[in-house]
Formats: sequence, structure tokens, C-alpha cells
Amino acid sequence: MRRFLLALGVVMLGCQPAEKVIKVGLLLPTNASGDVATYSKQVKNGIYLAAKRANFRIDNRRVEFVLPEKYDGNPSSAPDALKELKEKGAKIIIGPLTSSEALAIKQEVDRLKIPTFVPTATANDVTKNTRWIWRICVTNKHMAVASAYMTQSFLDVKEVVVLEKEGDAYSKEIGDYFKKWAEEHGLKVVGVIVLKNNDFASRVGEILSSFTVPQESTAVLAPFYYDKTAKIIRTLRDSAYAGYVVGADGWDVPDLAKEVGKPAGDNYYITHFNPYDPLSTEFAEMYKSEYNEEPSSFAALGYDAFLVVADVVKRARATLTAEDIKTAAASIDVKGVTGNIELSNETRDPDTKSVVMMRFSDIGFQFIRRLAISPTI
Repeated sequence: MRRFLLALGVVMLGCQPAEKVIKVGLLLPTNASGDVATYSKQVKNGIYLAAKRANFRIDNRRVEFVLPEKYDGNPSSAPDALKELKEKGAKIIIGPLTSSEALAIKQEVDRLKIPTFVPTATANDVTKNTRWIWRICVTNKHMAVASAYMTQSFLDVKEVVVLEKEGDAYSKEIGDYFKKWAEEHGLKVVGVIVLKNNDFASRVGEILSSFTVPQESTAVLAPFYYDKTAKIIRTLRDSAYAGYVVGADGWDVPDLAKEVGKPAGDNYYITHFNPYDPLSTEFAEMYKSEYNEEPSSFAALGYDAFLVVADVVKRARATLTAEDIKTAAASIDVKGVTGNIELSNETRDPDTKSVVMMRFSDIGFQFIRRLAISPTI
């Protein structure tokens, strides 16, 4: 009798259903260096922290992450990396990292019909003319409108000079929508200067002579990444400019303070996240405990991307086909650490999401407040 029961137990154990697994593809560089490698690691850290808090499960499914091999973040390689993730069994994608990568995969995403959730790519056109890409971060247009509103309403600026860099889509998109909002709301743009290579120093006189009011009531919009921004701020302060310099998320790197030096003057920018924002302090403490460093916007957006994916999978039909996931993603409303993320099939962008207003001066970086600004203009 005992032998029979043991045999029966073995048979029953052998007949247990296989554990349900969902493979989440991370379209992130695995063979990159420099800033790209750093940002990729931060996004992945955020994703893994969110998954760890959920015990690497979404409802009754175990989460398994798959990554591309030898992908360096080059946009020309991004479609092949996406295809590789699909072949590895990914049902849903988080990534890629940059706007150029996101724009490069749009055709392949539509061909493969694989739901893709972009955490950090801000270019306006990432989600346009596709039914399969959703975005976690705000757009360049959104940041431009918030920057213009901040400049007029909080800094009481009367005149602005807008800087752009020749051939740079990021600065042009922010500059164009900043100007559009300014024109519609009475904020005077007294000059638009398109920079070429390293010619900023030779254009400072042109900037300063554009203003007709005291410099304390003026601003220079510098919508660039931190390294170029640092040179612009330093040059302006060395030329005794006393107004504000304003910008967007490209500034949001600690090295900005070191590269600008002192005196830095009074500068403000719009970004996605700050660890001292009351909305984000719990996440910031968890992240620091896990990785022994302060979280960046990249880490926070990675964390929120997993929250969105988990919400979508929970609400999708059990068959979990691509169409099931797309249907579940038709109306997303997730409370993230970077703000409330509300998406629809119409825009697939978080148009109602709040942004963070930051100050950068000689005392470092300061969280000022959150701004709830609609990008509609």
C-alpha cells in the first residue's frame, strides 16, 4: 500500500501544470560605454527594483527578462535587437533608451506587432503613426511648454533669447514649442540664435544686446545636454549676464555643477523626477538602499515603465496575445514615482503628467515644485 501511495505521489507531481511565465524584453544596450552604458544601467536598475518589489511576478505569472546580445545602442542596430527579443519569446518590450533608437524601430515594431513601452525617449514623434508604442516620460513639447510657463509665471521674465543648435532635433523641438507658447501668452522672444559647432562665445554680445529690459527680467533658453549647457552658463556668467538661464531634462546630470563652477548664477530647468520630491522620497530611499546611490530620472522612469507593464498585463485577457495587451493598454492610469501616468490609444503619451521644476545655483540643485501643465497649444 505504501509503495502504491508513493508511486501515486510521483505521478501527481509529474502532472502538475508548468509555471506560467511572461518574458519581458528589455531593449537596452548590453555592449555600450560612456554615458549610454551609465543611463542603460540606471534604467535597468529601476526596472529590476520594481520587479523585485513584486517578487518578479505579475499576478500568477513569473517575470523573465530577456536582453539583446552585443547591442551597443546604435539606432541602425535597434530593429535587429528588437527582432532578437521577439525571437527569444518576449511578449512585451520596455525600451529603447534614446529618441533616435525609438524612431528607428517604429517600422519594425509595427511589422512585429509587439507592444513597446518607451521609458526615456522624449522626441515628439516617437508615438506618432504607430499603434504599438506607448511612452512613460513626457515629450519635448511638454517640457517646452512647462519651461515657458515656469519662465513667465514663476520667474516673472519679460524677455527671452532662445538658443538652438544646428541639426539638433532636441533643442529645435524644445525651442520651437517654447516660442509658440510664448507668442500665445505674451512672453516676448527677442531673439533666436542657432549655434554652429563651438561658436557660442562669439554670439554672447548678440544675446546681451537683444534685451530691452533690465537683465534681471530676462532669460536665455538653453535646451541642450549638460556638457554644452555648462559651457553656455559659464560663458554667460563670465560675461556678467545677470538674468536666468533655463532649460530642460538634458541638464539633469550631477556633473553639470562641477563643469559650470562658480559663480553659477540663478538657473532653472524642467525634468521628470527628483529624489527630494515628496512624491518620490519612498522610491529614492528604496533605490539607495538597493544600489547605494541616488536614483536618476532614468532609474525612476525605468521603475515606472515596469509598473505600467505590470498594470497592462494584469488587465489583459489570460491568452495574453499582442492584441490582448494592446486592448488592455487602451486606457492606462498608473501612479508612478515620476507622476501619474495616464495614456490612451489616441496619443499614447502621458499628456496629463506633472513635471519637476528644479533650480541650479551655487548651492547646487534644489527641488522647487511639481507643475501640472498640459502640452496642448
